[in-house]
Amino acid sequence: MQSVPWRWLACGAAVLLAQAACAHPLALPTAHAPDAQASQMPPAPLGRLEVSPAKTEVLQTVSLAADGLPPDTTVALTWQTVDGGWQIADYYKFLGKRFQAASRPWGEARTDASGRLDITLTVPEDYGGVHEIVASVDGVPVARGATEVVQSFEISATAGAIGSPIAITARGLGWQTMESTWVLTWDNHEVGWVSAVDTRGTAVARLRAAGPVGPHYLKLWSGWQGQAYINHQQAPTWYLPRPEWTFVTTDDQPELASYVEPYPDQRQFALTALHGESGASVTPAQGPILTEATVTARGLPPDSDVSIVWERQLGNRVEAAGFKPDQLTLGAAHVDRDGTLRYAFTVPDDLGGAHPIRVLAADGRELASAAFAVETSLVSVTPSVVGRGETFAIQLKGVGWTEYDNILNLTYDNAYLGYACGFTSQGDVLVTLTATGAPGVHTIDFYPGLFKGPPDMPQQLYRLPQLTYLDDHPGNRLPAVRVTIEVVDD
Repeated sequence: MQSVPWRWLACGAAVLLAQAACAHPLALPTAHAPDAQASQMPPAPLGRLEVSPAKTEVLQTVSLAADGLPPDTTVALTWQTVDGGWQIADYYKFLGKRFQAASRPWGEARTDASGRLDITLTVPEDYGGVHEIVASVDGVPVARGATEVVQSFEISATAGAIGSPIAITARGLGWQTMESTWVLTWDNHEVGWVSAVDTRGTAVARLRAAGPVGPHYLKLWSGWQGQAYINHQQAPTWYLPRPEWTFVTTDDQPELASYVEPYPDQRQFALTALHGESGASVTPAQGPILTEATVTARGLPPDSDVSIVWERQLGNRVEAAGFKPDQLTLGAAHVDRDGTLRYAFTVPDDLGGAHPIRVLAADGRELASAAFAVETSLVSVTPSVVGRGETFAIQLKGVGWTEYDNILNLTYDNAYLGYACGFTSQGDVLVTLTATGAPGVHTIDFYPGLFKGPPDMPQQLYRLPQLTYLDDHPGNRLPAVRVTIEVVDD
């Protein structure tokens, strides 16, 4: 199947349709015999596949029509797109995003006796931009056209108490650099960025309502470097929508709660640190530091002594010394006569993310391995009721070390403040802030983000809150940490 020319993916639907309707130029005849000359003639020009409407949101229906096709023949329709997403190497390296041309079967239709094709199909949930559609008979293209997938956005609520959740669902976000990163502002302050790189253009941005009581103004901007492109009408992507909403924060009594959102399952991704388990498993396979867990192994040398070690990373990626793996011995154990082992242990106070657990023979040989994923936990908010202008402290444990999870990015009342890093301190993060704003409840949110990556990624995207963290964070899917304080006048 003919792949999508890259230039077409960046053009408007009208341009692509015009190109699709043009005939291929004929080759000049050669001096060969007539049969040889005929065998080198180019294929017949492709017919025009009309797609209506020319612009559409995902999951909407479009009509496809073409004339002059082989009569009474089954025609296969193919949706041209791209495959790819965020790329991770060696568990900890963030490589940015990579895409390549791809195609998807989209449906079949049969032409009538005159060679007319008519069919209605549903646009798949996919990246925004122009998508070529190819009609083929027995694998040979006979017609082509295109439609442009445009963006759509939906907000979950437009009113609520301080701290109430807000979700903005985006569909049809593009895969190209200028169309893949969006920026959300709250009362003209940046909250964070929105993307759907790994999720084919669909993702949910999550935040909380902040005070004071009254209307607040949200706007979603295009901005490929992680900041809003303010004069968007003069941007190369002027054609993209910039949706905006008004959210009314009510005077309903908010709950003074601080918590880590529920953790997604980290097990499968954690095992990439080991390239799979080998003869052992851990129950539970993830949790915060100090979790009581058990290593189980089978097929070990019977009636033998082994040691159980916990693998970790020491150092950081800022200083010249860098970082390196280190093994912490959890303890010694004895293998039963049937070659089985059960060893209970307490998860160390360590970095977040995957930690290999290795069963070693007396001579140091590895006999079995498994992995435990350390979750970030909220230790304390001290004090949670604080005088205006005074300081309060937030302590976290189990913050990660990879290029995509060793920082958490802070917002105060939905305004970006900065980031906190947990690598050098072995996952322990202590943030001290000054209580500001009018008396009442205030929100502090910690969002996953990216610490660093390849130079071809927009550098300003790093160390900013990623609001689509649960859907589209590279590598691990990590939760946000939600902190609430009450500011009072002394």
